[in-house]
Parts: sequence; C-alpha cells; structure tokens
Amino acid sequence: MTVVLPAFQVVTYARDFLKASEAIVDRAKQGETDLYLPAVMTSALACEQYLKSFLVKAEPSKPGFLKLVPGLASDKHDLFALYQKIPADLRAELHRVSDQVEQGFPLVERIKSGSQIFKRARYGYEANALQILRSEDLELAPHLDKVLMEMTTI
Repeated sequence: MTVVLPAFQVVTYARDFLKASEAIVDRAKQGETDLYLPAVMTSALACEQYLKSFLVKAEPSKPGFLKLVPGLASDKHDLFALYQKIPADLRAELHRVSDQVEQGFPLVERIKSGSQIFKRARYGYEANALQILRSEDLELAPHLDKVLMEMTTI
C-alpha cells in the first residue's frame, strides 16, 4: 500500500480534535473560562496530527493502518521538531498552500510558539505548566485544517 502524503486519514483525525477544541472554546466563551486551557491543549493536539500527516507510512503488518516514520525526535509532541522532519518538497508545498489560503500567515512562527503547548498544557498543577494563554495559540490548527484539506482534496 502506497501512502500519499499528507495522509488524509491522519488529517481527518486531526480535524476531529480541532472540532473538539472549537466546541470547548464555545463553552469557555459562555463564562467557563477555565476551559480555555483544555481548548488550547486540544488544538495543539490537532496541530500535532496535522503535521504528522506528512510523517507516516503504511503499517505492513496491519493493512489500512499507518505508523510514524522512523527517525523522529524523541519528543513526538514538539510541533517544530515535527515540522523540521517534513521532507523539503512537502514543506515547500505546505508553505505554498498556506500562502494561498491566507497570505502572510506566520506559519513557522506559530509552529514555533506552539511547539510545547500540548506538553505544557496537560498538567496545570506542575511548576512548568503553561500559565499564560494567547489568542494566537488557537490560530494554527484552523489554518492547518484549511491548508491540509486543500492539499488532500483531489
């Protein structure tokens, strides 16, 4: 089985996490402001999966399933490390479509700034937990959704 990258199968899972994040944001806007942190964390998980859609291959022992390519950083939640592992031709196409979808969107800047969100937002009681949320933390996943849907639609 040949896998066309980015893998639509992974993009659809990422989209589910984006929708969950947006639903949580809707509740947070109704006054449950403590829900912004889980919304940002869920959004970061969506971003992780959007980026991983470039970094998968077929699972030979389980037809129809995918697995991550070997050689990724030990921290597979680090968005910037994942971005850097995307093959150069696919990364160039990611940038081209990103500009087509929204001219001037600071793609690499948002990936870098969100790189550790999932890791730091999970456990709010730990000393190194994310303490400050920015509205920009919720911009990357919807942008990647538009870009990846464009890239995976024939």
